[in-house]
Amino acid sequence: MSQIKSKDRVRDLAEVYTNEREVNAMLNLIPINKPDDIITYKYLEPACGNGNFLIEILRRKLMRVNEKYDKAALNIYEFYVARTLTTIYGIDICQDNVDEARHRLFTEIKSNFDTHRGSFIYSKGYLPLIWYILEKNIVVGDAINAPEKIELTDFKVKGKQFEQRVYYFSTLVDSNPKPIKAIKLKHFLEIGKKNERKQRHLSFV
Repeated sequence: MSQIKSKDRVRDLAEVYTNEREVNAMLNLIPINKPDDIITYKYLEPACGNGNFLIEILRRKLMRVNEKYDKAALNIYEFYVARTLTTIYGIDICQDNVDEARHRLFTEIKSNFDTHRGSFIYSKGYLPLIWYILEKNIVVGDAINAPEKIELTDFKVKGKQFEQRVYYFSTLVDSNPKPIKAIKLKHFLEIGKKNERKQRHLSFV
């Protein structure tokens, strides 16, 4: 994969994508103390481009989910796949990069299901949930010059439910950041069902 899209983008955005070899070498430096930690560790890429780091992080997380939950009931497997996605965050200044990163991760999850559960086997509301998480976690913004304008959602887990707390990116360095909004606990599939109607224009969902 080329590390640039065009010379104009390099000039205007200082955009040079990280090669897959370097991505893996850098991720290999992150210590994983227990196998399950890879599922719950949170990763943020503040200049994510089209998702070279994000896609490899997702693959590593899914590998552990498949090792542990491949034979589990469908709703349990779905939950842990969604759980991995709630811990992956990306910010980029360019909208088309954000769009591409979201699509790459969405496609990776569908491909993972094709391999481990067969095509088109999803609970109602599941794919809308996946897209909803991607829209919350991979966002357009200037992480250097305008972090106070970026909103990120923290998904708190209780059982098979998610509570959502929204923060300004600029406050996340505080010892006790205060959320700007909180959404009460809701079953993970109900979140998807609630947003399904909003996403009907998305043919891939």
